[in-house]
Amino acid sequence: MSQIHDLRIKSIQKSLQTIKLDGKDIHGWLLYDFHNRDPIAYRILQLNENNFHSRRWYYFIPSNGLPQKLVSAVELGALDDLPGKKSVYRSLSEQKDFLHQILPKGSNILMNYSPMNDVPYVSMLDAGTFELIQSFGCNIHSAQDLIQEFEGLVDEKAFETHQRASKIMHEIMESAFKEIGRRISEGRRCREVDIQHFIRESYKKNNLITVGSPEVAINQNAADPHYSPSREGPNIKKGDLVLIDSWAKFDEPGAVYYDHTWMAYIGEEIPSRIQEIWEIVCKARDTAVAFERDKIENGQPCYGWEIDHACRKVIDDAGYGDFFVHRTGHSIGQEVHGNAVHIDGLETHDTRQVVPLILHSIEPGIYLMDEKIGIRSEIDVYIDSNRRVIVTGPIQNEIVKILPRK
Repeated sequence: MSQIHDLRIKSIQKSLQTIKLDGKDIHGWLLYDFHNRDPIAYRILQLNENNFHSRRWYYFIPSNGLPQKLVSAVELGALDDLPGKKSVYRSLSEQKDFLHQILPKGSNILMNYSPMNDVPYVSMLDAGTFELIQSFGCNIHSAQDLIQEFEGLVDEKAFETHQRASKIMHEIMESAFKEIGRRISEGRRCREVDIQHFIRESYKKNNLITVGSPEVAINQNAADPHYSPSREGPNIKKGDLVLIDSWAKFDEPGAVYYDHTWMAYIGEEIPSRIQEIWEIVCKARDTAVAFERDKIENGQPCYGWEIDHACRKVIDDAGYGDFFVHRTGHSIGQEVHGNAVHIDGLETHDTRQVVPLILHSIEPGIYLMDEKIGIRSEIDVYIDSNRRVIVTGPIQNEIVKILPRK
């Protein structure tokens, strides 16, 4: 057992002691895994995710007292890094007997699940295990708030990596737009996939890494929120609308992602229809930030779904609600889509609070496939330890004009 793990468990127990659900105390948090299906459990317990476990293990952190470990006789050392009393099972019946002893009837326990799967990002528990634990007379509640506290927050040291990345990422975005103009001016091939490749190569030169590939989309392709360009795509030309969504982080331990979307138009005059949609999207984005800032900086509770509704109302009121087809934003951490609160009251109903050390995106969009117009603006927002709401990186207020040389 390491001192680091011991301190971690004590911190979790301290938080457990503050939780009351319907006026009732929580007796503990049961973490469980089989075949490495719950990566959140490994991160919460600071276990090595690369250690494969082919048998079920359980770790119960009581609000008070000694944690309990239950492991298979085939994998005796699975939880040896963690404090607590270890029990070993061989058969399924022994496993159930030990669990019944660890979890007294009537216990209120947290597990990594979401009621009605409203917040699927934290819903790791399979239905069968839920039924098993419930059969002991336990009342199971969602651990979503503790998952956010112990796995989803971005401390200010990690946030510094995000800020450094934001500067370089913006420079790469500007370079990508210039590259489009350069290629068009020189009569060179300029497909979406070519600019995508340019951005990826720029990441490598700047020690940035990512998952997936940046989104480069023109016209009707920009109206597909998660469009992925192909080699057969058309050349980008004068009169095209361009959307670039890119995300990356430094290739270093503990680094945090930066994620942004910018819009450009190839030409001197932006069509009035595109400008009209752009202004609605910007208003929705800025309304979301203002709503969040007012709540957070005045010490009021602020929930993910609330910010989504504030943002979405602007687009609804403008008559384009049916064309804003995704959530307003997502959690950001060492993964581009983190495990803290998402700004979502549409695809899910995220009832978690936005609290200090949360980092997330705000990215409203309007997608008009029939008109070959897709507009999105994405920024990142951080709540520091003093409850200040900080927008990282530049905010795009005007569509970039790419003016190829004649």
